Amino acid sequence: MDDPSLDEAAHRRALAGLARLNAASGIAWRVSRELDRRFGDEPLRVLDVAAGSGDLAVRLASRSRGRARAIATCDISETACRATTERARAMGLEVEATTVDVLAAPLPEGFDVVMCHLFLHHLDAQDIVRLLASMRAAAGRGVLVTDLARTGAGYALAWLASRALTRSPVVHTDALLSVRGALTVDELRGLAGEAGLGEARIRRVWPERMMLWCEA
Repeated sequence: MDDPSLDEAAHRRALAGLARLNAASGIAWRVSRELDRRFGDEPLRVLDVAAGSGDLAVRLASRSRGRARAIATCDISETACRATTERARAMGLEVEATTVDVLAAPLPEGFDVVMCHLFLHHLDAQDIVRLLASMRAAAGRGVLVTDLARTGAGYALAWLASRALTRSPVVHTDALLSVRGALTVDELRGLAGEAGLGEARIRRVWPERMMLWCEA
């Protein structure tokens, strides 16, 4: 998935496979519940950073129908941004997708919550600190992050789920590499502190993932 030479057809198959894995994990429900718990029905603008195909953002937008919530995404991949726009339009939703290199350029402004899901494990420690600090600077009210936890059980679940839910060889490889590259709770807490999010709350969530929340 990180290979810039990956052709668009293979990229889209991989994005579709990852969307199925995300759906099976219930992560959109967990993120939506976290936002509901903290903000209720207040008007809210949410930016999903490095959002891939935008499957989670589109599910959040769907769950927010009739409420004053605006969901947007950004990603370095034009293919991913097009997939987000197409996915949202197919469901009669509006999710703005912007092409941004989130490690090299400022994040879009004007959002209450800046969130990031299943991206940190692709980065080294220095880039994780840089991204978290950038998210904190861009967020008006809070930063929300979910990612894989590096555990034996997580590795086994990744192997099983990736083969059960998609035929994409890219996802089969990426799923296992992702768990190997993931952080532990203590490692994430240390990097969050370096990024200026020392008061962040981090907890384990099913299935073998972590959720970080920090008020801006």
